[in-house]
Amino acid sequence: MPMPAYSKIDRVEAAPKFGNTGPAGWGFHAWSNLLDDEAPHRALLGSIAAAHPELTVSLPAADRYEDYVEGSIKCGSHEVWVYFETFLSHLWLWSPERQSADWARELVVSAVAST
Repeated sequence: MPMPAYSKIDRVEAAPKFGNTGPAGWGFHAWSNLLDDEAPHRALLGSIAAAHPELTVSLPAADRYEDYVEGSIKCGSHEVWVYFETFLSHLWLWSPERQSADWARELVVSAVAST
């Protein structure tokens, strides 16, 4: 039986951009037990982009040993900062606007449910 990509997707909460520092805003984590090369974050973001051609997912080029990756998801008035780690295997999405963070969480939950 294959392991699910994400074991937990937190609710959106008020939080500084960088976890314990940075501008105030709203964010949530998606946690995975799949580490390093198996970390599902880049694939998840790609599936969101494929399912929603109206939005733009921006990430740096993939690197075999990547960790601490920053990017964004944009669509209309929504702009969300994306950060993920492959070693600790978590995805953090954050926005200064609660509505955009909630929008991003809905995208993630929907994409995870469809895999």
